[in-house]
Amino acid sequence: MNLTLYGVEIWATALLFGRIGGMLMLLPGFGEPAVPPRIRLAFALALAIGMGPALANNVPQAADSALGMAFQVGAEVLIGVMLGGAARMLVSALATAGQIVGMEMGISFAQTADPTAMGSGQLIAVFLGIMGVALIFATGLHHMFLLGVAGSYEVISIGASPPVGDAAQLALEATATSFRVGFQIAVPLLVAGMMFRVGMGVLSRLIPQIQVFFVALPLQIMGGLVVFALGLSTGMLIWLDSLERYATWLR
Repeated sequence: MNLTLYGVEIWATALLFGRIGGMLMLLPGFGEPAVPPRIRLAFALALAIGMGPALANNVPQAADSALGMAFQVGAEVLIGVMLGGAARMLVSALATAGQIVGMEMGISFAQTADPTAMGSGQLIAVFLGIMGVALIFATGLHHMFLLGVAGSYEVISIGASPPVGDAAQLALEATATSFRVGFQIAVPLLVAGMMFRVGMGVLSRLIPQIQVFFVALPLQIMGGLVVFALGLSTGMLIWLDSLERYATWLR
C-alpha cells in the first residue's frame, strides 16, 4: 500500500531523505557547521521530494513491521553518512596543511575565530578553510556535489545493504588522499623552512655574536608569508581537483 500526502509518496520520500540528509549534513559547502542543521535537513527534504518521482520505480517495498522499515531507512542513512563523510575527510586536508604551515612559520599557537566551525582554530587553518568554502561556491563545485547526490543511486542502488567492505576502503582512500593533499599544499613551506634553518645554523656558526632567535623569527614569519602566498594558488587547485574527482566518481 502506497501512502501519499499531497501527492508525495511518504515511503519513497523517507528512504530518499535518509540518504540525502546524511550526505548533505557532511558534504563540503552544504554541511559546514555554520549552516544550521534544520536548514540542511529542510534542503535535503526538498531534494528528496523533488527526486522522488524519478526514482519511484526503484524504491523497494516497505517491510511488514515498523522495525524492518526503520532498518531500511537506517541503512540509507548509513550510506549517506559514508558517502558524505568521505567528502568531509577531503576537506580536512586544509586543516592539515594549515597546521603544517603555521608550525613552519612559527605561528602555530596563533588562534582566531573560525566562522565555518563556530569556534576557534589555528590562524592559517582558518584562512584556508574559509577560502576553501568560498572556492567551492565560486567554481560551481557545489553543483557537482548535488549531481553526485543523485548519481549516488547509480553507485549504490536504493534499498541496498550498506557495503561495509567498500566503506572501509573508501574511508582509507579518503584519509590517505586528505593527508597527501594537505602535505602537497604545505610542501613549499617545508622546503623553504628547511633551507632557512640550515642558513641560520651556518650563520650562527660564522657569527656567534648574532642573536639568531631574535633575527630568525621575524624573517621566518615574513619569508613564510611570501612563500605561502606564492604557492597558495597551486595548492588550492590541487585540493579542488581532489574534490572534483570525488564528485565525478559519485556522478
